[in-house]
Formats: sequence, C-alpha cells, structure tokens
Amino acid sequence: TAWRNGSVSDNTNHKTHPSSAWDNQFWQRTYTGLTALLLAGCVSTSGSVPVSEAGKTSTPGAAAPAAKTESPRPTAPTVAPPRSSGAQTLLAQANRAIAEQRPNTAVVLLERAIRIEPREAALWIKLSQVHLSKNETLIAFQHARKAVALAGSDLEKSAAAWLQLAEVYQAQGKTSEANQIRQRYRRGRG
Repeated sequence: TAWRNGSVSDNTNHKTHPSSAWDNQFWQRTYTGLTALLLAGCVSTSGSVPVSEAGKTSTPGAAAPAAKTESPRPTAPTVAPPRSSGAQTLLAQANRAIAEQRPNTAVVLLERAIRIEPREAALWIKLSQVHLSKNETLIAFQHARKAVALAGSDLEKSAAAWLQLAEVYQAQGKTSEANQIRQRYRRGRG
C-alpha cells in the first residue's frame, strides 16, 4: 500500500555499490591495456617485413602433398606488411622464429600481432602456415578461412589467402578442392 500512495522512501544507503569498485578496476585495466597497445604500436622497424609466399613453409616435417595429382602451384603474390609498426615487429620476430624452427614461439608472436591488428589477412595467412607446418590442419584451415574473409577486395591478399587454403586442403588429402582453387587462381585470381 505504501507504493500506491507514493510514500515509499528510498532506504538504500548511498555508499558505493559493490559493482562500482569492480567497474573502476575494469576501466583502470582497460586504460592501462590500451596505453600499452598504443605504446607497442610506436615501436619502429627497420625496413619492410617480408611475408613469405602462401603455402611455403620453411619448417621441416610439414605434410608433403601428393605430387602426381596436384596442379602446378601458382606463386602467391607479395602481400603488404601490416600497417602497425608493432604488428610488423611481431611478424618479423615470428619469421625469425620460423627460420629457427621454433613454431610454437612463432604462433605466440603471431597471436600477439593479431591482437594489435585483428583484421589483417596477412597475419592470419602466416598463422595458418605455421599451424600447417605443425600438421595442425584443422586450425590451419580455420585461420586460412579467416584470412579469405578478411582479404576482401585486396587482390594480393585474397590470392595469398586462397592459395594458403589450397595448401591446407592438400595437406588434408582434399586434392580436388586444392586443385580447383589453384586453377581458379591461375585463371583470374579467384
């Protein structure tokens, strides 16, 4: 009845709500994290960072595709490096780790680069290549599909992403699908 006549008083004390402390900590961590990301983006690199050809891995032990039924592999175009200097630095470190046959380190570095530039197809292509070199074809497939989706209308990135997907299909034993992608790329890049 007190509700109906409008005589209900606000009996809540006006101390800080328990979730407010959590909110303050959340925003403090968010601000600190964003500051760290911005500072990481200020790291400079010397020169351009090469992105290796799609499907080519320098790590031994990669799944060897069947040579007799496979189409000749077109050369993937050179893909521009990421825009962020922080992502470029991490990509360069990942390329060094790959050359030194440390694929687990390369995965960690590429994942960090992707956190900086999550929409950069070149990073997803490289991550797919590393997982493929470790014979992790399901993960390599997922990353290659993500690269295809992110490449959009950029012809070089799109071609490199599709050719990486062909490499994954080849490693999975799906030679027909791999050959179809390679033929489509030869005809006119997808």
